[in-house]
Amino acid sequence: MGRELADRGHEVGVTATREFVGLVQSAGLRPEPVDVDAMAYYRDQLGAHGMPTDLAGQLRMLRGLAELLAPSVRRRLEEMRPRYDGLVLTAMTAGWPALAGWPRAPRVLMMFVPALPTTWGDTSMFSVVPGRSWRNLAAALRVLPTAVRLVAPDPRAALSMGTAPAFVAHSPRLVTPRRVAGRQVRAVGYPFRPLPADTALEPGLAAWLDDGPAPVFVGLGSHTLPAVRTVLAHAVEAAADLGLRVVLQGGSGLEDGLGPDVRVVDDVAHELLFPRTAAVVHHGGAGTTAQALRSGRPQVVVPFTMDQPFFARRVHEIGVGSAPVPAASATRTAFRQALAAAREPGVARRAEDEAAAVALEDGVRGAAAEIEAALAARTSR
Repeated sequence: MGRELADRGHEVGVTATREFVGLVQSAGLRPEPVDVDAMAYYRDQLGAHGMPTDLAGQLRMLRGLAELLAPSVRRRLEEMRPRYDGLVLTAMTAGWPALAGWPRAPRVLMMFVPALPTTWGDTSMFSVVPGRSWRNLAAALRVLPTAVRLVAPDPRAALSMGTAPAFVAHSPRLVTPRRVAGRQVRAVGYPFRPLPADTALEPGLAAWLDDGPAPVFVGLGSHTLPAVRTVLAHAVEAAADLGLRVVLQGGSGLEDGLGPDVRVVDDVAHELLFPRTAAVVHHGGAGTTAQALRSGRPQVVVPFTMDQPFFARRVHEIGVGSAPVPAASATRTAFRQALAAAREPGVARRAEDEAAAVALEDGVRGAAAEIEAALAARTSR
């Protein structure tokens, strides 16, 4: 989206913690470094304490990360302030401007995850049941104070979060646009540009795919805890029970002695790999869910934390995947049943139909248009 805004004539900077500065530079954008290795902190906390099982506990864990980031964020924002006319904020960074006394700059809230309280089960990550129910709003209100304390360091920040224009950089096929808390929240589609024309799968992987039936992809994102390795092992075993080959995301410590029907991959373009699979087993992160939905392949979602239960439920509700397989109950038998359900002909057809609808969306231009309109309206006041 930064590149799209730059192509429209805007000067664009992107805040990035230490490990992502190179990614911003490779996109031809100006990095605004925050000198913290956020992912290292996250992994250390998970290794030492595990992942809390409830959303409030997970938000409290992330508050520790926010407190670690705060001094570096404040220094960076104070240095940035003279050079920017408007701000595009995420749910996690919505309160940052208040740290540096920058409360009145025009801003727009761009969410990859719909982090808003509502009665609707298809609109908010806080929701717990399908359809419209007060249970969804009650669930949101229980965790909202913790969430606000995480991202809003003072009341001004909380007020700006509640009044800033907002949109969701996700497909309306999964996140239904609705009026929430007095604001119309739009879902503009996925912010992915086409891959460069010369992008290809690694030749060895491409040959392995060509040499047999379509495999199941199994990957659980950045989770690397021992419990995750157990979940991955159960998924691989279940696929073998059904006579399916597996492409396994590397990095879990499960790579040795898996046999010829399991291919381990590291960094690989999901846009190219997922369409060549029989099903996609993943953790329900916003980006992986997006790529799985775009691929037109049926899904089995194993949610661990935060927004993942929401996306797991929505995948099942729109008919493109099995019922969620929560990590705590992800046994070999559960995976075998979920894979069988996901590969039913009706689910496969629905996944293809949804992918065709998603292909008509242009999330990059849609997001850029929302950003320009929101910042222009705030500037003109």
